[in-house]
Amino acid sequence: MKHPNEFSKFLKDEVNLNQGRIDRLTTSVRSVNDCIKDNLTGYQSMERQGSYALGTLIKPVDDNDEYDADIQIVMNYNPKWEPKDYINVIHRTLKWDANYGDKIRRKTRCVTVDYAGDFHLDAVPRITYNGAHWICNSRENKFELTDGTGYREWFNEQNRITGGNLKRVVRLLKYLRDHKSNYTVKSILLTTLAGMMIYDEDEETEAVKTVADTLTTVMSRMDDYLQMNPNMPEIRNPALASETFTRHWDQRMYANFRDRVHSQASVMKNAKDSDDKKVSLKLWRSLFSESFGKSSNGGGGGGNSPKGGNGGSGGRQTNYIGQGARVAPVVAVRPRKPYAAAQNASAASMKTITLSAEDTSELNAAQPELSYDAANNRIIGNLKIASEYNQSDGWLKTVDSVSAAADPGMFIQDSFSIEVRLRYRPANINPWPIVVETGGRVQKIMAKREITEIMDLHIYPNKPENICCLGIKAPASQEMNPLQFIQEIVVPFFYRLAYVGRHGLAAARTNLWGEYSHGQDGLNEYESEIRALRKIGRNEICPCGSGRKHKRCCFDEARSAIAMLQTNKARLN
Repeated sequence: MKHPNEFSKFLKDEVNLNQGRIDRLTTSVRSVNDCIKDNLTGYQSMERQGSYALGTLIKPVDDNDEYDADIQIVMNYNPKWEPKDYINVIHRTLKWDANYGDKIRRKTRCVTVDYAGDFHLDAVPRITYNGAHWICNSRENKFELTDGTGYREWFNEQNRITGGNLKRVVRLLKYLRDHKSNYTVKSILLTTLAGMMIYDEDEETEAVKTVADTLTTVMSRMDDYLQMNPNMPEIRNPALASETFTRHWDQRMYANFRDRVHSQASVMKNAKDSDDKKVSLKLWRSLFSESFGKSSNGGGGGGNSPKGGNGGSGGRQTNYIGQGARVAPVVAVRPRKPYAAAQNASAASMKTITLSAEDTSELNAAQPELSYDAANNRIIGNLKIASEYNQSDGWLKTVDSVSAAADPGMFIQDSFSIEVRLRYRPANINPWPIVVETGGRVQKIMAKREITEIMDLHIYPNKPENICCLGIKAPASQEMNPLQFIQEIVVPFFYRLAYVGRHGLAAARTNLWGEYSHGQDGLNEYESEIRALRKIGRNEICPCGSGRKHKRCCFDEARSAIAMLQTNKARLN
């Protein structure tokens, strides 16, 4: 059971930072900022950072324990100063004030103001130079790239999708970490992992309807992701691909965290799915504490239901089929280059594909082990491949067996567990339905062929699942029915993946159709188009044509494409 009132009361009484401490923090931040503002030449502004900015601060385990809060002091760039000078000038400014002289400590990237027995406040100087934001490392005397604003906007968008529940979930996960004391993970890493588990298509669905729904969704997906990665993966800043949040972790700490998440996710699922209130409460209490749900009079429900949507077309259903004649199962296709010239590929903010009985029948005839899950708007199951690629004419043909193949070396017979999500947000970057390889074959192929970059297999990097990149551009006039999409886009993608598994990446690049632009030869004629995305501001209208702001539409996909391009340039140089 979901127990919305119990979760609301538990958050209020046991997890959330109480109002008195919030008020003291607010007053202290204002005073520190006023001191710096009034006495520091080059001061521009102050911005909250970290858990303080995201609204994910929680009570310390002990009432007398201190918690951390971060602010950035935005300053003018001074070409005569070294990075350490910015730290020193903040320290000197506060030291001259009698209120702070005995409270401050100079640290590597900040000046800390200690409020004994309550909290300590880290004041981090930040400058803007060459269009980027930088903080200062005084120990190494160097500038370090940062994008706290971008991260905050990313997290706030993920939180918006959940109607505010993601912030509550992050607080609960931090509570579990601190009170159980059975694993170690930095707050920024835990927050990022939780945010990564929320998808655009979750908006206004059961997956994020209540705190319990969102918590179970996040932990179940996180468990799937961690179990798929026995070795510690790199978790990067969604707003700054060059920053890795796992740099302070190690394999031992990761393995312990992985085991704990696996155990907790199972308990959460059983607790939410149980129809017996006593059993459900007992399971939730085994995770949190005996105080969960005790003497609960409701707690007001405090925002446990998602806020209303922003209108638009997110809830409308659209038919993917079009008015043309239906097609028979495809037996030969020419693998299309995913970077084909595009017209004006505009799209609605969300699109929902529905399959008719005839669609489903045709799909089952061509792919008997795929099924249509109408309740969840998806196609799931095993995709069967029995195909041969003809290098001379560029066609991929369905072949019954290796004996029937003209070139046995090009014949691939294989199967992949996949999920095709038919409720999704199309975009210029990737206008197709979302296709996920769900069986972990990608990782097995990478290990077998010693492939270190997952994007070389055209799987999006830094994602909790194996989400397939089916192409950045496609002709806007191309309206496929579901079977065409499976046969002409999905089958060639997985044929290529299977070919890499059997023959290696170099052989696939040599013997098959042209490499995607973010492969080894990652700089092609579309570099300029991808770079042009940099010029689109977060608050500008998205170029996909949805009418939404860029930051609430295709911004993440654009950053991913830019990051891929930058990574490949670094590898090639």
